[in-house]
Amino acid sequence: MKYSRLIISLAIFSTTCNVKAQSNESEFNWGLGVAVLSESEGYKGIGVETMVVPALSIQYGNFSLLGPQMSYKLGHWGDFEASILGKFRLDGYEADDDEFFNGMEDRDPSFDIGIDLEYDSSWGDFGLSHTADVSSTHEGYETSVSYSLPYRVSKGRIAPFISVSHLSEDLVNYYYGVKQSEVTTNRAYYQAESSLVWEIGTRSDWLFGTNHMIKADLSYRFLGSEIKDSPLIDKSGGINLIIGYVYVF
Repeated sequence: MKYSRLIISLAIFSTTCNVKAQSNESEFNWGLGVAVLSESEGYKGIGVETMVVPALSIQYGNFSLLGPQMSYKLGHWGDFEASILGKFRLDGYEADDDEFFNGMEDRDPSFDIGIDLEYDSSWGDFGLSHTADVSSTHEGYETSVSYSLPYRVSKGRIAPFISVSHLSEDLVNYYYGVKQSEVTTNRAYYQAESSLVWEIGTRSDWLFGTNHMIKADLSYRFLGSEIKDSPLIDKSGGINLIIGYVYVF
């Protein structure tokens, strides 16, 4: 989607691996580079979108800008960590993305805020997050549970993961519903309900020296039936891919 590109270009990397921050957490550390992003939300006529964008990563003390999301660590107790989480939800479309959406209102990105809890154990890393829209866009919420099993390698980290997210009715209906005013002969009215979305994939970060970082993430999302039944959707899921390079200053 055209409107997503500006937001994505401001902050695309989603990584917890910061080279220089390991030595002094109070330092200001940042990185700049370039990334290739390919994603599919399953909308009719849109397919997989691929774009090349600038990549930005920032960390200062307990604050981190990690891709399209930012966080502030509230505390760290042994293997347990709690943070305030804010993120740009880049879902949606513009009416001129494809002729199928003629007569539809744009569905815009939102900014969601909530809490993120993490527990790191010898069995893997467990996560629980809950975020709600504060931008008055979809006016819904999302609750996610995740599990990953990171592996340290000589120059980085590989972390296979699986997650399941509960999307509220307001959120799903905003992005996948069809209003009465948007009905056409080939686009029926659709009032969406809450839904589950599963995701499976792997995240990886590769470090070369003290300044060079390469990131490669690949995942597949499985859409719930409440989303797949929408007349706007013609796929059961979609691939998301990020490959990029950042120079850490």
